[in-house]
Amino acid sequence: MATVARGAALRRRTGATGLGLAVLVAAACTPGGVDVRGQLPPCPEAKKLPVEELAAHTDCSLEGSTLLFPDGRKFEVGSANGSASTSEEPGLEWGATSWGGDGTVAWRRTEEGLSFWGPRAAVEQEILLWSLDRD
Repeated sequence: MATVARGAALRRRTGATGLGLAVLVAAACTPGGVDVRGQLPPCPEAKKLPVEELAAHTDCSLEGSTLLFPDGRKFEVGSANGSASTSEEPGLEWGATSWGGDGTVAWRRTEEGLSFWGPRAAVEQEILLWSLDRD
């Protein structure tokens, strides 16, 4: 797991973050953006996978699988990147981003900062994406 403390370079508004991620990933080939390397074939079946095990899953796309976060929250990996939040805990947001051939990253944002789980190359791309702060 990689954790990044909230700082000026990582500050994001909570409003359109999921949409912003989807737009940035869709536009990943634009100058100054991030690169998405290839696509993985679909996994034979959907999995229930603890986020701590994501680093080992780079052989197939996790679309349709459910990611299990350490705090008990769940997130279903969709065909588009996304996030979830709850009004019960303002400031908490969690989600997943598919980085094509680099695998899938799960992330959780709190008022204290960001936590990431996944293959190293995908986590590095995710950190770069969050640091761009393009809202």
